Amino acid sequence: MTEECEITGFSHQQQQRWPLVHQYLCDQLELPDGSEIDQESILQLSQDIDKVLLAQTPTKPFLKKRNGLYEHLKRTVERRFKGSSLKRFGSTESNLSLSSGDLDLCLLFDAQKPKKVLKSLSSTLRNQDMEDIQVISSAKVPIIKFTDERTKIPVDISINNTLALHNTTLLRKYGDIDQRIRQSILALKYWATQRDVCDAAKGTFSSYAWTLIMIQSLQTTSPPVAPNIQSGKDRTHLKVDGIEYDLTMTENAESLLKESNTQSLGELMVHFFRQMVLERPWDGHVISIRNGAPMTRKAKKWKYAKPHASKAVTMGSKTRLGLHSFPVEDPFNHDHDLSRVIRPAGALDIQEELFRFWIGINEGKTLEELCELKNPERIQVVEEKDLFEDLRQLKKEDIERMLNENATEYAEKEELMTALQTERQNNIKISQALRGHMEETSGLRKEHRALVRSLRPRSQKMELAQKQRDEYNQQVGMPLYRIRELLVEVYNNLTGDIDFFQVPSLQREEEQFGWFFELQAMHAVALKADAAHQEFISLVREQKSAVKDLKITENKQTEVLAELVRSEPILADIRSDFGEARQFDQNAHKLNKVIQKRRKEVRVLRREKGRLEAWLRVSSRKNTHRNSKPGGGKRERNPKSGQGNWKPRHNRPKPEEVQKRAATGGSLSLTDLDVLLRSGGLASVTKSKPNPKSARRAERKKKQNSNRQLSAQRGERAQSKKGRKE
Repeated sequence: MTEECEITGFSHQQQQRWPLVHQYLCDQLELPDGSEIDQESILQLSQDIDKVLLAQTPTKPFLKKRNGLYEHLKRTVERRFKGSSLKRFGSTESNLSLSSGDLDLCLLFDAQKPKKVLKSLSSTLRNQDMEDIQVISSAKVPIIKFTDERTKIPVDISINNTLALHNTTLLRKYGDIDQRIRQSILALKYWATQRDVCDAAKGTFSSYAWTLIMIQSLQTTSPPVAPNIQSGKDRTHLKVDGIEYDLTMTENAESLLKESNTQSLGELMVHFFRQMVLERPWDGHVISIRNGAPMTRKAKKWKYAKPHASKAVTMGSKTRLGLHSFPVEDPFNHDHDLSRVIRPAGALDIQEELFRFWIGINEGKTLEELCELKNPERIQVVEEKDLFEDLRQLKKEDIERMLNENATEYAEKEELMTALQTERQNNIKISQALRGHMEETSGLRKEHRALVRSLRPRSQKMELAQKQRDEYNQQVGMPLYRIRELLVEVYNNLTGDIDFFQVPSLQREEEQFGWFFELQAMHAVALKADAAHQEFISLVREQKSAVKDLKITENKQTEVLAELVRSEPILADIRSDFGEARQFDQNAHKLNKVIQKRRKEVRVLRREKGRLEAWLRVSSRKNTHRNSKPGGGKRERNPKSGQGNWKPRHNRPKPEEVQKRAATGGSLSLTDLDVLLRSGGLASVTKSKPNPKSARRAERKKKQNSNRQLSAQRGERAQSKKGRKE
């Protein structure tokens, strides 16, 4: 079915993707005004948000993994780029991260160009077995994206993104003002992530943009939950990357709130979606938290440019959304609109999900239904694995044999990799030597080429001059000097004194004149022949000189090459030219790929060696303490620590400990509350409320009993009452 809507122009597929938006554009959707949302629904929504946030709180093992990954990357990157600094920013540092949050890092490094740094950094990360490495060097802030192989934590490293560090500080300050600000942001991010509208790479809002939008909403409640932290009188200006920014942040932000807001989380979420759906702040305003309230488009000078999202999707996939369609101003860089990454399809996805949540909450749907995972295939679940699962049933001898085999293979791989590295270094050395020789002899080679190139045309000129000379000589038949002598002789005969007794006849005189003119013609040809001969002689001399210079340059090149061979004997049988140098470069590149592959294999073997050695230590300690029991006999096996009954360890407190802490008035974490709810709630605390005095008395008695001597002793002799009186 390919029918298009006459009103919207949506195809059948587009109508199925955005049904609510399509109905809205066709004036077939009546949006509820929120009056049907009762207090019971709001209370339930608040409780659901608490449960979600409790489940989405990053666990201690995950935080440990993420911190360990950061420390590893920090050591690796800073060691690779001397003088650099790798810092954390984003949701991880602002304490606005969900359990599935990624790791945002900023590399501060001024020594090289960002593109060059990214290229080198990608190579370093590839050697560290990172996955899905993606370099985005064309962005305003160059960035590299990848995923850690072990933890599967996605990581973004940007280059010199200094302003993001200040943005992180600002968001952390907002989260510290009121717990509800942090909870509302996390709840919104959870919804946006679940419904797949929280990915700038896919054309929707980024997590950072959704955070700003929620803060703006909390600034517009009555009274405000979130103040305008950037509204201080004492302004702070700082140059970042050559541009001056206003980085003013009020230290005592709570003092900016004149009146206390008592709304629940549910009410704040309803307020947010009512704003987004019914009031539609983007139509005439710009989201601006540094202004404390949405700023008019006219004041911001950000017009609503065409095409709109509904028109853009029907105009082709390459059509871009109009500028400032969903404007969100960066709090420091006021020229930066965070909505510029939104694509037409992404804009309609956002509107569709806003409509869906608002209609659903008015229909009484639960948060679980409203935040149902839209694309389950994109969520990668990383299960906790037993590091020693395959070793627990093996004997010590088998593990030692595996360790020996690993050590042998490791040594072989190391030897092979050393040989490959040596060969690669030789190729690089030869290439550098050849290129050095070519640089040293570049002037000689240029001179040699110029001389060689001049020989052939000069030889051609010599042949031409010789040919012309011979042709002229054939026409004349006598040398130039003889022609000149005859000319003088004939001229004297014609112009000298006349002997009346030997007056030549008219015929004789005519012959003399004819001969004179013929000699003149021959003299002209002879002059040309002589000129051609002189040119030929000159060319021969130049040619001899060029050949002599050619031999000199060849001798000099030979001397330089001989000196190079003496210093590098390996170049003795190698032709010195650019083709050879290029070939050795290619060989070095191929060897580098092989070395990287072998390095991964060595790294795997090294990890396996460490794992085997660790299990031998662990199992030996268990065997040492397992059979030792006071008074003899064999200690009973603990099923929790047994080799065959291992389960992933969860660092969760015991219900008894939490109940005891709650009964005595101690502080409880979110994890403690979860354990308490799972074990029966607050009722379990009141049932078993201990008496502090009796508890202390029992503890003291236990301590005294433990200090008693258990050896046999003779007591005092018993006496009767009569005896004692005496």
